Amino acid sequence: MVNPNRLVKSAWIAAEVSRDKAEKVLVVEAYIAVSPLESGFDAGRYGRLVEDVRRILADNPDIDRASILSVHRESRCAALFRRGACEEGRRTELPELVA
Repeated sequence: MVNPNRLVKSAWIAAEVSRDKAEKVLVVEAYIAVSPLESGFDAGRYGRLVEDVRRILADNPDIDRASILSVHRESRCAALFRRGACEEGRRTELPELVA
């Protein structure tokens, strides 16, 4: 699923369901810090992980968004990818990074 680059502990598909909609979410649990607010954040390593996740989203238009979580749970930081509201009908463009 994600290129073997030793940055990912695990990845899975989750469903987020509300009264109004249901979304398919790719959840990626990373060994690295995923926010500049976390100690040890490496922008280069995080950038490589983001590229992998964007590639997966582009190749799988049925996945609505992705969430990259750090295994360092105490930080409570996550990076989210979400498709813009204007793109709801189109699945050809890459989603926008929202942090």
